[in-house]
Amino acid sequence: MSAWESGADTSVLRTFRHDLRRGLGSALLTLRSSPDPQRYAEAVRWACLHVTTYDPQCEGSRGWYLHEAAVLTGWAESIEADVVDRFAACAPDGWRFDHLADILVQFALDGSGSSRQALWAGYSRLMSRYARVVRRDSWWRSVSTLESLALDLVRVGGWDAARKAVSDFGEGLAAWRSQAEHARWLYFPDWFDSAIREQFGDAKVNAYLEDHSSPGLRAYGDTAATARTKPWRTGAHSQQPTIEELAALVDQARRGDINPRRLRSVGMQIVRHRSPTYTEEVARLGLAESDPTIKAEVLWAFRAWSFPLPDDDLASLVDTANDELRQVVRSILGQRPAGWKRRHALDLLKDREHVDEALELLQASYLPEDESAVGAAIRRASLRRDAGHAAYDRVIDLLKPDDRPVTTGVLEYVYRQTPCSICRANAVNLMRDKHALSDGIVEECLLDAYDAIRDVAAQIMTGRSG
Repeated sequence: MSAWESGADTSVLRTFRHDLRRGLGSALLTLRSSPDPQRYAEAVRWACLHVTTYDPQCEGSRGWYLHEAAVLTGWAESIEADVVDRFAACAPDGWRFDHLADILVQFALDGSGSSRQALWAGYSRLMSRYARVVRRDSWWRSVSTLESLALDLVRVGGWDAARKAVSDFGEGLAAWRSQAEHARWLYFPDWFDSAIREQFGDAKVNAYLEDHSSPGLRAYGDTAATARTKPWRTGAHSQQPTIEELAALVDQARRGDINPRRLRSVGMQIVRHRSPTYTEEVARLGLAESDPTIKAEVLWAFRAWSFPLPDDDLASLVDTANDELRQVVRSILGQRPAGWKRRHALDLLKDREHVDEALELLQASYLPEDESAVGAAIRRASLRRDAGHAAYDRVIDLLKPDDRPVTTGVLEYVYRQTPCSICRANAVNLMRDKHALSDGIVEECLLDAYDAIRDVAAQIMTGRSG
């Protein structure tokens, strides 16, 4: 037990840490109602310094949520100082940099000079790197991080910050050499430019660029004009692959010449764009394959599109030892109902492992009386990061159809346990649609880390008051 927990109710602290890491509004409600919110300060500090989102790219920022938590502990200045220090030492090539910046933006918007200064220092560090990249005609995968940080500073500093970033990007673009291998427009900050034009208007941005006294502004304006006429991905789109090409790739995969994973995307392109005859040929090619890994990759497309052949040839593979093939087969079989599928899926749900696969197999064969078995399985499911997330995602899909009532607390369990904010939002929306969303959860959702959930809760509250 750490020193900060000494004399505290460890059960309450454990629940708080759990809720905070998942981004639940209940953590902020705990801080608001606690007579001693400082007891939670170290848990909040830890969450501020570590990325706790399941998928930061999809879920977005938790800056508002964590800043609010830091303020509520009464130790905001101390926590902010640690975030500033960590940000100064953080490499820009991972999600932690964005995570820390998001928190600092909230402190800066709240009037903090130290956070504002830290953001500008980070920006200067990245902008210097950008200028070197352009000058050397090389590539840098974190240029989008720089654009994001520049837009963060625009949130804090408005048009003045936007003008400075335009000028700085321009100075970097001006360093490009005419004999460089790559065209200058490939280095243009398109995302940043589009965002400030949407916020401030084309006229204001263009008027600033017309000041030709600066080589940087000329470079920015000229490159912007060129970039608007160029595609971001060069080269013509290739024709849709054929069955013959897929079969040739299968042969290469058998010889070990290519990674079998390449078969997945080719098969999906054929199934998505070609005729039903082609789709059947992909299915037959997959069924005829003896190597289980290659078979799984060829059949992968039918997890998203209807399988065009009877289930008979797949049924014998429902419990195959190959993990990828078993997942694909159970997903495909779950698209059509059958009594044997329901019985087998319910048996599989009694095990902690592969609950997500059992739920996929049950999908089309589910009956309302299966809800309690599903709920019990979800509570028993392995909470390993990916396995738990997959199971929570599948149960939402399982209960989504209108003819499937929700009478137990399975969706609330998913809401509280899933590490993924998007799945949590899906659970909230489904509880609302199934009339299983309590007032207490709506109150929590108003303070959720995920802005889409806060928006849903606000709409619900507005509808009730209206």
